[in-house]
Amino acid sequence: MLNIFNRVYFLGLPRYAKRSIALVLDFSLCVLTVWLALYLRLGEFVSLFGPAFWAAGVSSGLALTVFVLMGFYRTLFRHSGGATMFLIMRAVTVYGLLYASVVTAFGLEGVPRTIGLIQPLLLFIAISGSRAFAHYWLSSLRRSKSQIAALPKVLIYGAGTAGQQLNAALINGLEMHLVGFLDDDELLQGHVLNGQPVYSPDALADLIKSNGVSHVLLAIPRASRRRRNEILEQIRRYP
Repeated sequence: MLNIFNRVYFLGLPRYAKRSIALVLDFSLCVLTVWLALYLRLGEFVSLFGPAFWAAGVSSGLALTVFVLMGFYRTLFRHSGGATMFLIMRAVTVYGLLYASVVTAFGLEGVPRTIGLIQPLLLFIAISGSRAFAHYWLSSLRRSKSQIAALPKVLIYGAGTAGQQLNAALINGLEMHLVGFLDDDELLQGHVLNGQPVYSPDALADLIKSNGVSHVLLAIPRASRRRRNEILEQIRRYP
């Protein structure tokens, strides 16, 4: 039977379902780390009722609100590079300051004030670990080198939001292999975006020769019809 522990099935879930799973997971980690923080502070496991219930409730409420507002769940599980880890650190830092203000500065009746300092550290470790595990678990589905070599090599023209969304779709698919972006913005050229280099459109001929690029996918929905036609004329010069 298919279930969320089947990796192929998980990758095939719609984005909202994956985000819902991530929300439930992070809610559970908030509760778990409050419980562990209380154990580290008191030296014994306590019931998650009474004061502990409020400590866990404040934690999950603050954390999920901060994470949603900071775009935490727009990042896919299977990508846990430096940018994702930086986002986790930033989001948990903001959460930690708020949680410490409530528990340590103002106080919750029956909850040791040091919980406001211990629990955010545990939560950072737990969330980072969960994302790293998910990345490791899902990355085993990556294509072999021989499979990649057999796929058409493509470039995405446009490194904006549409280009990044197309990049994510290609990573989850098995039809094409992305080798980079093309973009007119000189500030982006020479940089790496979502693990892919950004090239100048003038480099297309060299990329066809060096990387065997066979397709260019346009991801410039806001460009005028005239500009799109100009780009198409430029690309049509190549095989």
